[in-house]
Amino acid sequence: MSTAFYRGQQLGTKDLDICLDNQAGHPINVAEITYGLYDVTTGQEALLGIPRRDPASDQVGHYYASVIIPLDANIGCYRVRWSFREMAGGPIHQVVQEFNVIDKATDTAAGPTCFTACEQDMIKRLRILLRDNSPDRNYHFRPPAHEETIRQYNKVFGYIWEDYELQEFLNRGLDMVSAAPPRTPIPNCDILVRDYPEWRTLVLNGGMMYSLFALMVNWIADEFSYSIGGVSLDIDKSSKYESAYQAIKDQFDSQLERAKLTVKYVKGLQQPRFGIGIRSSFGPYVGAGVLSPRKFVGF
Repeated sequence: MSTAFYRGQQLGTKDLDICLDNQAGHPINVAEITYGLYDVTTGQEALLGIPRRDPASDQVGHYYASVIIPLDANIGCYRVRWSFREMAGGPIHQVVQEFNVIDKATDTAAGPTCFTACEQDMIKRLRILLRDNSPDRNYHFRPPAHEETIRQYNKVFGYIWEDYELQEFLNRGLDMVSAAPPRTPIPNCDILVRDYPEWRTLVLNGGMMYSLFALMVNWIADEFSYSIGGVSLDIDKSSKYESAYQAIKDQFDSQLERAKLTVKYVKGLQQPRFGIGIRSSFGPYVGAGVLSPRKFVGF
């Protein structure tokens, strides 16, 4: 599992560090050393800040990046590129380290995940369709979330689904579209956008279906009912999510059926492996009393 840090974290001596030794294995200080930070969450390297940052050092040969991960940093993969000279005027050597930026609420057991540009776009579209793109604006009656479970650019409410969860739901939707007859293998979102861009809505609906199903399962465990002193309280949200799940499932099934009708495929006529004389050219279901070779040649 690659190294992961959360937004707002202060990086220290054991986080993004580098140890330099000479040929004898003894730590040494070099004549010049700098580093640069790069955002690769979009699939392309984007320099963050100045290209030559001065590292901190706490002992001979040990350097580290003393920075704070910004609160508005993108979730995903990053790189730190170290550049150093052992002696003045000597050649420049480079070392690259990769790390991930995650949200405090991210389940680290699931592991930090890097998304391609297509996956990020599909996750963004799915979040918009689920009305989970702006919790502070869209969630009016939802209880406020704890500070540690909120994405830092939201003030009160947190997201319902994490990015890696939406990625999983999209992948399940892709599997359903691929397996439906006739089989059309679509291994990932990049292939989907390249070969079947008009099927994006279908896959997004499949992702919505799994998203609502997961939420329905959660609320089955959370719902309860009690009555004390004539005052009763019932919390039943699973049935509401079940209705929404069934509606999007019906829409997905209908769209899937229509989409697969556009796939062209050829079904061949099975012929006997061996034939006898001219009769073999007539196919397997031509008998002597129906069409004989004599009648075929007109004698």
